[in-house]
Amino acid sequence: MPSPEQVRAVVDDYLASFPKGDRAAFLACFADDAKQVDPVPSPPNVGKEAIGQFWDNVATMADKMEPQLDRVHVCGNEAAVVFTMHARTGDGGSAIDIVDIFELNDDGKIASLHAYWDPAEIRPIS
Repeated sequence: MPSPEQVRAVVDDYLASFPKGDRAAFLACFADDAKQVDPVPSPPNVGKEAIGQFWDNVATMADKMEPQLDRVHVCGNEAAVVFTMHARTGDGGSAIDIVDIFELNDDGKIASLHAYWDPAEIRPIS
């Protein structure tokens, strides 16, 4: 089982991949057979190829994605991550309040990730 420090490091790497626009770093956080649901209750993306397609789709939605971390709760090999994603486009963009639930495998990779956010709560930013 990964240590709490390893869980936190994966969360940090995951969040850091967004402002860098680093698809490879994002995918490196996941196990080969990982399952990602974003947002719940969407159909799951299973495996790195499908999760990579998710990244590609998200990358077309904004010029820059900037997560603003609120808190991380690590319990065993899981973490609840509370943050706001600022999706910037030109001089504006949108803010999305998100709770991600991570479960890591014994190799310290994300085995499953469930993202909870409400499209009706997305708000404009400038």
